[in-house]
Amino acid sequence: MADDAPLPTIMADDELEHEIATRRHEGYDPFRRKEKPDPWPIIATRFPRIAATIRGQWGTPRLDQYFAGLVIDDRGGRNGFPPDVLAAILEVARLHADGFRFGRIVCPWAHDASQTKWWTRS
Repeated sequence: MADDAPLPTIMADDELEHEIATRRHEGYDPFRRKEKPDPWPIIATRFPRIAATIRGQWGTPRLDQYFAGLVIDDRGGRNGFPPDVLAAILEVARLHADGFRFGRIVCPWAHDASQTKWWTRS
C-alpha cells in the first residue's frame, strides 16, 4: 500500500454537513436514557446457574435476598462480576423489585446509611 494513496470517502461533504447541522439542533440531554441490552441473555450465557436460580425464585421474596447476596460480598475474597453481568443482574433485580415490591426500597441519600452497616449493629 502506497503512503500517498488517498483514503476512501465514507460520507460525501454535503452528507457530513447535513449530519453536523442536525446534531447541532438536537439539544444535549445528559439524562436521556439510552436503550439497554436485554439482561437475560447476558446472565444466562455467562452464569447459567444464577439464571436458573433467578427463574426458579422469580416472584418470591427470597429472590430479593438472593440478589443482595450476589451483589454484596459478605464472605470476603470474591472477585465480583464483570461490569456487563453486574449491570444485567442489577437490571433484573430492579425489574423484580418494581414488579413485586416485597421489600421496602431504601434511598441512601434520604436515610442515615451508617445505621445499615454491620459494624454499627448491636
